[in-house]
Formats: sequence, C-alpha cells, structure tokens
Amino acid sequence: MTPLDSEYTMADKHEMMNSGNLKKALAWLAAPAIVGMIVQTLYGIVDSIFVGRGLGDDGVLGLAALAVAFPVSYLLICVGSGVAVGGSSFISRGFGAADKERVQKGIGNMIFMALAASVFCTIAGLLFLDPLLTLFGATETNIPFARDYMFWIILGCVFQIMTITLNSVVMAQGNSVYSMTMYTVTSLINVVLDYIFIFEFGWGVKGAAIATVLCQILNVAILIFYLYKVSKLNFRLKWIRFDRPVFSEIGKIGISEFLREGSLVFTFIIIVWNLNYYGNDTHIAIYGLINRIFGFVFIPAIGIVQGMIPLAGFNYGAKNFERVRKIVKISLVWAIGILFVLTAITYLFTSEIFTLFIPDNPELVKEAVIAYWIADLMIPIIAIQVIGSAFMQALGKAKASFVLAVARQVIMIPIMVIFPYFFGLVGVWIAYPVTDLLASALTLWFVVSQLKSLKNEEKLSEKYKREGSPV
Repeated sequence: MTPLDSEYTMADKHEMMNSGNLKKALAWLAAPAIVGMIVQTLYGIVDSIFVGRGLGDDGVLGLAALAVAFPVSYLLICVGSGVAVGGSSFISRGFGAADKERVQKGIGNMIFMALAASVFCTIAGLLFLDPLLTLFGATETNIPFARDYMFWIILGCVFQIMTITLNSVVMAQGNSVYSMTMYTVTSLINVVLDYIFIFEFGWGVKGAAIATVLCQILNVAILIFYLYKVSKLNFRLKWIRFDRPVFSEIGKIGISEFLREGSLVFTFIIIVWNLNYYGNDTHIAIYGLINRIFGFVFIPAIGIVQGMIPLAGFNYGAKNFERVRKIVKISLVWAIGILFVLTAITYLFTSEIFTLFIPDNPELVKEAVIAYWIADLMIPIIAIQVIGSAFMQALGKAKASFVLAVARQVIMIPIMVIFPYFFGLVGVWIAYPVTDLLASALTLWFVVSQLKSLKNEEKLSEKYKREGSPV
C-alpha cells in the first residue's frame, strides 16, 4: 500500500485492484456501471416509446427524426468519451504508480479539454445544424422534428461532455457505485420529465431534448459535489491549468477513442442514405429502433470495459503484467458469454419488443423484426472489438488504439456500399454481420499480439529487478 492510496481512495478498494481476486474486482467495478447504464438505456427506450406514441400520426416521423439526429448527438458523446478515456488511462496509471502530481495534472487537463471542446461544439453545432442534419439523411418531412430536438441538445452539450468527463474520474478511483447511483436517479427523473413535457405540455421531441439537458445539468452538479465533498482527491480549481505534455498524452489516447467511436458517423451517413434511396422514413425509424435495442443488449460489454480500463491501467502502472493478461481474458469471456445470452433473448421476443414502439402497425413490426434478426446476428463477437480497443487504451498504446479505432469503419464503408447495390434494402442489414466478423478477427489478432508483448515486458522487468537496475 502506498501513501497515494490512503490519500486518494479507500485502502480496501486499491487493495482489491492491486492484489485481490480479479473476478471480484472486475465485477465490483463493472456491475454498478452496468446497472447505471441499464437505467440510462431504458430511459432512451422509454423516450422513443413516448415519442412514437405521444406524437400520434407523426410518431413514425418523430422516430425517424431521432434516428437522423442521433449521429449529431452521438458526435457530442464521442467528444466526451475521447476526453474521458484519454484522461482515465492517464490518471489510472498515475494511481497505480502512486504519482500524486500525475493524477492532479491529469484531472485538471481533462476538465480544461472538456470545456474547450464544449465551446467549439456549441458554436459549430448551432451554426451548421441544418447542413449537418441534411448530411446525416434528414428529409423534408422529418427535419423539422430533428431540428427541434437537436437545437436543445447542442445548446446544453457542455453538460453532456462534462458529465462523461467527470464521471470517468469517479470510475478511475473505483467508485462505480456513486456513478451508478447518479445515473439511476437522474435517468428516472428524465423519464418523469419526458412524460410531462411530451404528453402534458405537448412539446413533442423538443420536450424530450429539454428533459435530457436538465438532467445532464443535475449530473454535473452531483459530480462536482463528489469531487469536493466525497472524493479523497481534495480537488482544487487551480488544477485546471493547461499543461502541454499532459494535454498531449491525454489527447493522443482521446483522439483514438474519438475516431473509434466517431468514425461510426460515416457509416451512419451511408446507412441513412441507403435507407432513403431503397426505402423511406419508415425504414429510417426501424434503423433507429434497432440501434436502441442494440444499445441495451450491448450494455454489459460497455460496463465490463468501464471496469476493465481502470483495473488494467492500475495494474499496468504497478507493473503487475500477469494480472493485466488475466483481466483481458476474463473480460473477453464474460462479455461474449453475456452478449450471447441477451441476443438470444431478444431474438425470442423481437416482435413483442418492436410492438412497444409501433403498436398499430403489425406489417411494419414484421419488417422490423426481420431487419433486426439480420443486422444483429454477430452481436456477441463485437465484444472482441470493444474489449480489444479498451485494452490498448488502458495500456496507453495510442497507435494500436488508432488502428482499431478506424478498422471497423474502414471495413464497413465499402461493404455498406456494395451489399445494398446487389441486395437492395436487405443488403443494408446484411452488411452489419459481415463487417463485425471481419473487424473482430482483426482485433483478436491485435489482442493476442499485445498479450505476447506483455509477457516479454514482464520478463524484462523481472530481469532488471534481479540485476538491481531501475525498471
């Protein structure tokens, strides 16, 4: 146990991360995150149900608008995720190495980066909102709904980005219970506000957006309270100071995460354009609903990643290489197994699930079921991509993270062009499992290679220790 442990976090938490049972440690970090994200994602599903039912005859247009607005909103999430993952990797290694100054500088530069990015996103988003929505496939019929929604989301994006950034500090300290509680409470409040604004006030999609922003403001307030009153960090505003080397290191990992997630936008564009060409607003709505269900099913993998990154980063910083290898293997087995079970369940009840969103159109539900069955066929092995990329991020391997960040999109873009050309609308859905199979194979190769590299690194470390040389 180091002085930094007692100063920054509870000793038992760091003991578990440093030398405790890995399965218990991973479950302890991941489970609260999974619960919190389940609540969040259920809110998103309920949000879509409210829009689909609350707009009456315009319900399908409202759902289509949410689908074309999603890439813009998703880019904002990617900005926050980039800062959060880059910073989390940086400060987790600081905790593992008992480097107090590294932790402080890391947190300060994360916040600085998040604020700067928020200002840029707000100005650019409001200036180019309509062109962006058009680029992402908005039509004359659904763009009024998409504009009403995204105006408010962009206006409050600083709170969205800061929520993701500050929450990563909580996770890096291993306090996932606090994160889970925060997201659970605010998501439940969000559902209540959604109902009031959509059904009682008649604000439609605008009401859904306003409810979201208000809850993000509450999230930031709760996280600031954590930094000042709950955390052992003794956070001070003076930490928020630009430091070029720290900013650069966080940015290198953060950029790869932003590219990994943000590059999905290119596929969004191609998908929606194909759906507009071979289908209509109805099929865009189906696409949006498939994403909602996929997001719910994929929660365990994301939760495991959130537990794995600080755990792997901490042990890598502490030079516990054997534990790092075990962490990755356990994470992969858990993620693939859980996703297989959840995918099977959604396949059994797909019709009932889609009926929640589209209650009065059995033919549309039938079409949506077929699309889901094809598109999400390879969900379990996507875990390999997410775990593999997170593994590289946790170790600070910027180049490998970058390659894995863009690999899936590089593979998907030509497939998403070719398959619809030959198979029409069905080709859009077929492109998903084909892409995921190829991208997962590539990621697995990277992971195996890095695990071998860790073994060599461990041998060198042991050699230096025996010879009394600095490691």
